[in-house]
Amino acid sequence: MKVLIYNDDGWSSYMRYPAPMSPEEIVRVTVGPVAGTGVKVYQFCALGGHAVNYRSAFLPRVGDVMERVDTMHVWRMRETLRHLDSLGTDPLRIVSDACHERGIACQFSLRMNDAHHVYRKPDGSPYFPELLSPWLDAHPQALLPTGQLDYASAEARDYRIAQIKEVLDHYDVDGMDLDFTRFRPWFREGEEDAGRPLMTDLVRELRQIAGAKGKTLSARLEYDPQVCIASGLDVEVWLAERLFDQVTLGTIGDHVPDAPADWFIERAHARGCKVYPGVEGQLHWVPGCGGGGTGTRPGNGVEDGFGPPSLQYLRAVAAIQYMAGADGLSLFNFTCADGPFARAALTELADPAALAFADKQYVAAVWPDGAQVYYASWTSRFRLPPGEASASYPLRIADDLDAARAAGLEPSALLTLDLMGINRLGDIRVLVNATPLEWNGYHYNHYDHGCWNDVVQFPVPAYALRRGENRIELQRVEPNPGFAGAVEVRKCILEVTYPAGFAPGSIGRESRHGQPGQRGSRR
Repeated sequence: MKVLIYNDDGWSSYMRYPAPMSPEEIVRVTVGPVAGTGVKVYQFCALGGHAVNYRSAFLPRVGDVMERVDTMHVWRMRETLRHLDSLGTDPLRIVSDACHERGIACQFSLRMNDAHHVYRKPDGSPYFPELLSPWLDAHPQALLPTGQLDYASAEARDYRIAQIKEVLDHYDVDGMDLDFTRFRPWFREGEEDAGRPLMTDLVRELRQIAGAKGKTLSARLEYDPQVCIASGLDVEVWLAERLFDQVTLGTIGDHVPDAPADWFIERAHARGCKVYPGVEGQLHWVPGCGGGGTGTRPGNGVEDGFGPPSLQYLRAVAAIQYMAGADGLSLFNFTCADGPFARAALTELADPAALAFADKQYVAAVWPDGAQVYYASWTSRFRLPPGEASASYPLRIADDLDAARAAGLEPSALLTLDLMGINRLGDIRVLVNATPLEWNGYHYNHYDHGCWNDVVQFPVPAYALRRGENRIELQRVEPNPGFAGAVEVRKCILEVTYPAGFAPGSIGRESRHGQPGQRGSRR
């Protein structure tokens, strides 16, 4: 069995419910839903750690510095924190105790350079004033021009050490987690090389502090090690020195369901460190409201925005990473998901055998690394520029289709492409591993990033797919003279579906998606 790590942002669970919340209510919405599942590690996050959600001798609690609170979710959290204080407790103590009562390890997760406190509204006022702290105002020399911490400053490094020591001295947590995906930069531009040994020395000291208390030290890092190193994080040295007991992987941008973790798995496992690739609890397809359709089917602006991943999507991410040797999966930001997700995932994702012949949605992250695709326009990495004859993109799958057939489970597959810059669908040919595909007639035209796009679908014969890397290819059939734009693939989704059972007397095969022989809605 694999291990699931559940990262709670430490914020959403207290802002989404009426105040004041009792300790029992907090357990019900935090640890309660994951108890008895594959979640064995619960990470309690204090966001950027400048205004906090626990008792600190030198840091304010969330919302305490605000003279006037006119946002209900902020008021809710402030009132809940004040109520808990009157009871002699706080969220971190409640959550850590609840974890231990249920056999779950609790780690304190600190976002090493979170930027929520520096976000500004169009009028220049803070977007999140509840996260401001007098310490930041009193130490401008320890800050970057962005207002985040400058880790070249000894004051900034000492500040983080003091925070972590305080938590370890006063709370019964099992370890500390350093979240380096929220957010670079760590140093001023051009000072990354000089800052790299300073950050390494800080991590070494934090390792000693945690070890002296008998606690673990872990980190959340970006999938691309070269991006980490270039930003001033010497992750190769950190792994070689076994400074961490576990590493979780993620991104500073949108979800990356197909990101490779092999580099980290190879180096971490060589030093006895475990690796848990991450999956985001919130999926975004296009910029915020008004940006156009968000999915692969018609919808409406009231009901269809963004939301948590489907169970099929989660299975695909887990299966890919387990194929690479990952020790489990990290579930990040699920507490702030805009909608429910399948609780069955918390058990199923820990069992590789249960994933083997289960339906999956493989998604290729065609957007640029680190892109906040819901805030700004972006250019797809899977594009057919004018004048070029073909373009291809990799898509990994973990299903052993030969084994499925041997087990009497003939899988079916469906490729969905969201195409920008196409005139007629017959102007291109779509292939998978050099096998031409035939359009099934599905078409959804929608608006996205200033252009009308076409969502189309292609059944994929199972014999054309292979375990591991597959190539999705566009070939140009007819040119569009005078058109200077590229054909872009904005979404690329491969659904692999297995028969749900045998229906005597039925000509068609039952499908997990709906009626025999039919595909149902993919909401």
